Amino acid sequence: MGALALGCARQEGRITAPTSGGVGVAQGAAAPEFSTKDIEGNEIQLSKHLGKDVILLNFCATWCEPCLLEFPHLRRMYDANKGKGLFMMAISMDGPETIANVPGFARRNQLNFPMATDDDSRIAALYNPKKAAPLSIVIDKAGKIVAVHEGFNVGDEDLIAKDIAKALGGAAP
Repeated sequence: MGALALGCARQEGRITAPTSGGVGVAQGAAAPEFSTKDIEGNEIQLSKHLGKDVILLNFCATWCEPCLLEFPHLRRMYDANKGKGLFMMAISMDGPETIANVPGFARRNQLNFPMATDDDSRIAALYNPKKAAPLSIVIDKAGKIVAVHEGFNVGDEDLIAKDIAKALGGAAP
């Protein structure tokens, strides 16, 4: 029997365990385009990175404990790979009751990559309709989804790092 992946999903104001099939995208599918603004007000268009960078989208929320456990690993992965062509972005799925907490949350967790809010759930509808958190999606340079990681347990960072290294065309760390 496999290990239980720790994750959160919010439905009607409740935190629940993620259900199977919660991911809106499949491995091998083309990554849906979106544009948004990060919490600093900068415009981010996914299409500007497709064909150029490997992309890691991380769906998270301020109320998600496994997300907090994952962030230090994501920061290290980004530092190690941003010069090699990795673009990473956190997408907060906080709703009206907690969205004001997102900028402070990003600062407290020392995020060194952009964070956007998805208060209208437009991006989650494309990639994560069940709003599982954390959810990390790796997109290769050709714009294809090469890995989807739902939840987080210690050790999962190695799996994500291997997927990123493979997508960047290098050997896994």
